[in-house]
Amino acid sequence: MAGNGIKYIGRTTDFKGKTLWEIVGDLKDYGIGRMIIRNMFQRYPEPCYLRVLKVETVDDEKVPGMARKVKVTVQKTWRGVTLPKAIEIYSTSYKADYELIDKEDEHKYLSNTKKVEERILDNKLEFPPLLREFIEEETGQKNPMMKVHFKPMANKFVRLAKDGETPQIKLTVGLGQPSPAALKLYDGCL
Repeated sequence: MAGNGIKYIGRTTDFKGKTLWEIVGDLKDYGIGRMIIRNMFQRYPEPCYLRVLKVETVDDEKVPGMARKVKVTVQKTWRGVTLPKAIEIYSTSYKADYELIDKEDEHKYLSNTKKVEERILDNKLEFPPLLREFIEEETGQKNPMMKVHFKPMANKFVRLAKDGETPQIKLTVGLGQPSPAALKLYDGCL
């Protein structure tokens, strides 16, 4: 006979809160000017919050049984840095992970001045071993290095090292570090 415990079936979620539609639909002027947080982003020590700028309802009657979505344009503060452009939230608005911040509690987020520190990436990367051998044979250049291309974005706090600057993060190509239990499998490898 099976135990009397509860057995959960299906996918689990870490979400805690309401959908954006449930929050802004109950507020005067659809909550324009109010502060909303996403609980998943509260794991960072820096403040992460959204300031509602504009709300548009979406007619989703074409897909029956679909959770109600809403287009919300927000000013996003991510890890202590307010992004320069407003962003639109639509594809994640159905997730029950948003929470409205009381006006009396907004000062806790606004007074938190922590900001994520910028990290510096190496601007050169070694070629994979076989490709490196071909390039050395063809050009005669010893240990050729590949230039790293990196697209800077407002919510990425990483940049490439400038000339003469010491990078904090060194980029390497290799097999990685095997676990101690699997070290014997790598005997005789590169």
